[in-house]
Amino acid sequence: MSASNKTLAIVVIVVIAIAGIGGIVILGGGNPFLPPENPYDVAIVFATGGLGDKSFNDGAYAGAEQAKEDYGITFTYVEPTATTEYEGFHRAYAAHAEYRDPYKMIIGIGFDQAEAIQTVAAEYPEQPFAIVDMYIDPTDYPNVTSILFDEQEGSAIVGAIAGLMTKTGKVGFVGGMDIDLINKFAAGYVWGANYSYYDANEANIAFDVQYVGSWVDTAAGQSLADAMYTAGTDIIFAAAGRSGLGVFDSAKNKNGTEGFDNPLWVIGVDSPQMYLGTDDPNNPAPPTVCLTSMLKKVDVAVYRTIVDAWSGTHVPGIKTFNLANGGLGYEINEDLLVLPQDVVNFANQLRLDIVAGNVIVPSQKYWT
Repeated sequence: MSASNKTLAIVVIVVIAIAGIGGIVILGGGNPFLPPENPYDVAIVFATGGLGDKSFNDGAYAGAEQAKEDYGITFTYVEPTATTEYEGFHRAYAAHAEYRDPYKMIIGIGFDQAEAIQTVAAEYPEQPFAIVDMYIDPTDYPNVTSILFDEQEGSAIVGAIAGLMTKTGKVGFVGGMDIDLINKFAAGYVWGANYSYYDANEANIAFDVQYVGSWVDTAAGQSLADAMYTAGTDIIFAAAGRSGLGVFDSAKNKNGTEGFDNPLWVIGVDSPQMYLGTDDPNNPAPPTVCLTSMLKKVDVAVYRTIVDAWSGTHVPGIKTFNLANGGLGYEINEDLLVLPQDVVNFANQLRLDIVAGNVIVPSQKYWT
């Protein structure tokens, strides 16, 4: 037998028909036509702000990394640059054409992925999805989990801190968009600032609420903050994604000019951001222009969702995170700044009152 015939004898191609479907099986060498096993448990589609926003996306990534560290759960991700890309990325993950196995969970980070997820979830009803920051009706989409937060509760706490720390009696808020989600932050913040300020001064606090109109425009965020500080606002809560980094720039520049005799402050959001208020965030050391941060613990929410999906204990539907279950909080970093004890005591008591239902924090815009 010639060498070529021996080779042909080793690789035998058998065409078989199973249930009317043709398939090719190569004996003696494995099946190169069968896709490999999926090396990833979870796929994540981040919001358009991308990683490095020091806020929402970074928090979600941290949660996935923690799940990997704790349980060896693997994940892959993509960073869209436009909302029009969402649907394509979700469909590609749902189809998993390059792998034989589906993902245990596909997670969309951000409210503006709702339409894309609904479209793809209807096409792949057996594929579990989750979306952070948007309600999707579980009756219509039983394979989609909505991860929601009572942002107004955590915002009320940092608002109360602002109301006690302001020297001018005027606080500000810079949001990414004028939408219901961001107005939950604003509503809680303004309410909390007035709650504590009135308690201390028997007068209502003044406030200014502005919106960048973008999640990624740091220059516009800085411009809004510059105008607020110039007009007498001395504390600004930034809930604007990457745009909020411009508020930090403004506070640093203004304090660099005016000094700390009459300090101007910023309050961070989502993740611990007090380090961003230092001269060198890579090697943070006091002073910082950041009083505290409202911790919207996206990392906790994503972590729990991933672990539940991986362990087989995931139950689709609505998951709400708040002060009571540890999904919200506020940053304390005494290495960078020590708040007055009476301020800390007030904030902690307000937290207890909110959890107990003794006070109700508004979740919608209530000012004109």
